[in-house]
Amino acid sequence: MVKNQNHTVINANDVKPAPVGPKDGWVKMDIRFVLTEDVTGSDNLTFFRTIFPPGAAHERHTHPNADEFLYVISGNAAIGSEKEEYPAPAGTVQFIPKGKVHWLRNLDPGEPVVLVGGYLGAGNLSRAGYQFVSQITDEYRQVR
Repeated sequence: MVKNQNHTVINANDVKPAPVGPKDGWVKMDIRFVLTEDVTGSDNLTFFRTIFPPGAAHERHTHPNADEFLYVISGNAAIGSEKEEYPAPAGTVQFIPKGKVHWLRNLDPGEPVVLVGGYLGAGNLSRAGYQFVSQITDEYRQVR
């Protein structure tokens, strides 16, 4: 990592996976919070990289204190918000306003989904106000 008064440069592979798990809606995910308030000193942005192996999902949750954006780099995902779910192949961008329930799951039985994203207006997961809502039930698994 390079950190000085001009910038911060860090490789996502040098960041340890976050200690998150299924009881809080993080199923088989490797999420690395690359840029956080602790790293940059900024309380306005959190940037993460996530790998969703086959069978992985980030269950229904919300961030009442931060907007969120996602960019799918590779793989075949389903993204949902409130009660709607849509396909999200590589190149898909999603913006989720703060407070909206949303989720993401890997649809491919053989390939991972890789994405990057961030919270706007919050320097870390805690400040974003992460709240687990529920599992993704069949009611929500209706890709349009």
